[in-house]
Amino acid sequence: MTRHALPAAALLLLLAAPGAQAQEAPSALDRLLIKDACTEQLQTYREGLDRTDPAKIWPVFTPDGVWSADDNLVVRGQADIRKMWEGIAANPRPSVGVHALSNIRFEVTDAASATGTALVTMYRYDPAARDRIESLAPTMLIRIEMRCVSTPQGWRFDRMSLHSVSVAGYRHGEG
Repeated sequence: MTRHALPAAALLLLLAAPGAQAQEAPSALDRLLIKDACTEQLQTYREGLDRTDPAKIWPVFTPDGVWSADDNLVVRGQADIRKMWEGIAANPRPSVGVHALSNIRFEVTDAASATGTALVTMYRYDPAARDRIESLAPTMLIRIEMRCVSTPQGWRFDRMSLHSVSVAGYRHGEG
């Protein structure tokens, strides 16, 4: 082998290695499947919020996922996200929330990730007096920005940021 043949052969081996070439863009069907998987994770998260069920919330995140609210509260890692929601679930509240998701949109970045946004309209009621609803007006609007990534366990969120708008003086976490 010549002096230049060895580095050239090593380069060819690297280029032939799986994942070395530029990743092929996902097909239209794959994009739909990715969007559906991410939307399912978002709906599971919403179900956990409605039931105040940490066991539905924390598993939708990657082990090092980040959850944040209004750029003030930032929780890093699946274990701390679980701990936070278990703390919330342990404290009885005077009202419970129902979260309606709309305007859900995911843009597939590549075969392993998608970014998305959604709008949450939150309604609150007193669980001790389900028949007495004083208003059907929403108490809060929340915009969610998120990134969904492929993991060995399926699609999960590695980032979710909530940005809320108070309605009628309601403060998130106080009622």
